[in-house]
Amino acid sequence: MITEEERRVLEFIDSGREDIIGYLRKLIGFRTITPQENETAKGEDYKDFQNFIRSTLEEMGFDVDMWEIDASKLDSFPGSGVLKDRDLSNMPALAGKLEGGGKGRSLILNGHYDVVPPGIIENWRHPPFDAVMEDNKIFGRGANDMKGGIAAIIHALKAIQQAGVILNGDVTVETVPDEEQTCMGTLSCCQRGYTADAAIIPEPTDMKVLVAVRGSVYGKITVLGRAGHAEVAHPDWPEGGAVNAISKAAKIIVALDELNDEWKMSPEKQHKYLDPDIITPTIIHGGEWPVTVPEKVEIIFGSVFIPSTKDKIKEIEAKLKNITNSDSWLKEHPPKLETEGWQYGAEVKENEPIVDTGREALRDLSFEPELRGFGSLTDAIHLINHMGIPTISIGPDISTAHMADEYVDIDELMNTTKAMALCIMRWCGTGT
Repeated sequence: MITEEERRVLEFIDSGREDIIGYLRKLIGFRTITPQENETAKGEDYKDFQNFIRSTLEEMGFDVDMWEIDASKLDSFPGSGVLKDRDLSNMPALAGKLEGGGKGRSLILNGHYDVVPPGIIENWRHPPFDAVMEDNKIFGRGANDMKGGIAAIIHALKAIQQAGVILNGDVTVETVPDEEQTCMGTLSCCQRGYTADAAIIPEPTDMKVLVAVRGSVYGKITVLGRAGHAEVAHPDWPEGGAVNAISKAAKIIVALDELNDEWKMSPEKQHKYLDPDIITPTIIHGGEWPVTVPEKVEIIFGSVFIPSTKDKIKEIEAKLKNITNSDSWLKEHPPKLETEGWQYGAEVKENEPIVDTGREALRDLSFEPELRGFGSLTDAIHLINHMGIPTISIGPDISTAHMADEYVDIDELMNTTKAMALCIMRWCGTGT
């Protein structure tokens, strides 16, 4: 049930509708595109974005810490996904802390400001960084994933202050880079010492409480053959004949499909909120000349898996070994599996107090207080696993994330802001 104090805060959110819209449109205008794996962030938009957030938080009384991340100095461990040679310069991380007035529970509010590339511009009805408003929607890259969530955090806290509400617990706001690639922005916050009793990340969740995300590993399988003229007959390979690497790679792909079938049926791969593990070949390179038997194929793949999966790489290796042992060429020339680290999945228990807080907030805003999982991962992996902080997400519709014409519905933006405000007040406590 919403209290009179909470009602005042929600009224301030309603009256600040145009300010929230304007703030988000400003955030979308910063072109904070996640650099590709071997690239560095260019331009001033990343720093300008963070300086804009810094100015806002300092005006609200937050003590703000902003720093450049050196990936080579981050602690690396199984599941961390740390890429020591990734250049994160020019993409600062920020953490602002507002001390509470009493002995309430502390809370981290986390959001990533990097966005995926816009893709083919001609596929957008509106320029991806112009934040055009149409049909009660704000269009733009990052509108719902997740600059809308960052705007909601800021304006939930603003409304709490405008209503004269004093929070008992400390609140830390984190705005971080590189969630769309490595999650090292949030890991840097963790290793810098920022912690709390719980955390909320307003990622888009269709106004449900996100309690589970899958882990991931990406890699390459190299399959070797033996070159030869493609227009002549060849003896068997033991007699020196050519071996078609594409044909051998096809066996590997069939084996990966078999893995998916096995995982789909395995009781160990079932999860209440997540689909079973899956591995997907996404890119294939092979062959050099139309009349030459290809001697090498590279299969790029991605695999996502439920949090209880202990060693996904070992599972893939075991399947490759099985198929290798069934083929005389592959047995003597086994495929090579390469991965660049991996990231663990994460989940919180259904009865965690922060989960109850999120569900009650949604119920009081007339939403079904449903729990859900997410087939990919978020920065929650490090808050939950590395820091032991129970973490949930609540946010708007996810259906246009990463798509052309990404948008956030303004009513959902407002409801996300209200949900944040209720969660903050109820978790941290008020009225010292």
